[in-house]
Formats: sequence, structure tokens, C-alpha cells
Amino acid sequence: MAGHQHDTNPDIGPAFTGLIGGAILLGVILYGVVQWTNGRFEEHEAGEKKAAITVDAPARA
Repeated sequence: MAGHQHDTNPDIGPAFTGLIGGAILLGVILYGVVQWTNGRFEEHEAGEKKAAITVDAPARA
């Protein structure tokens, strides 16, 4: 019976570093896109609130 061999891969450390670094980079990009999108919609919501305040309600009969 042959002995059990442990295959050691010297690329496993850089592979996990790239995996974790890529996940962090994607998270930062996603966070930036969400913040940018929220900032764009805050301008629209502020404009709608101002318009809603200036509109007069019809008088009741």
C-alpha cells in the first residue's frame, strides 16, 4: 500500500489573499454606488417636499 501524500500548493496563500481582497474591493465599490445613488435621490426628494409644501389644498364647500 502506498503512503498518503500531502499535496501542498504554494499558490494557496496568494489565492486566498486575492479572494479576500477582491471581496473587500467589491464591497467598497458597492458601498460607494449605494451612497452615490442615495445622494442623487435626496436631491429629488427634497425638491418634491418643497413642491408639496407650496401646493394649496382645495377649499371645502
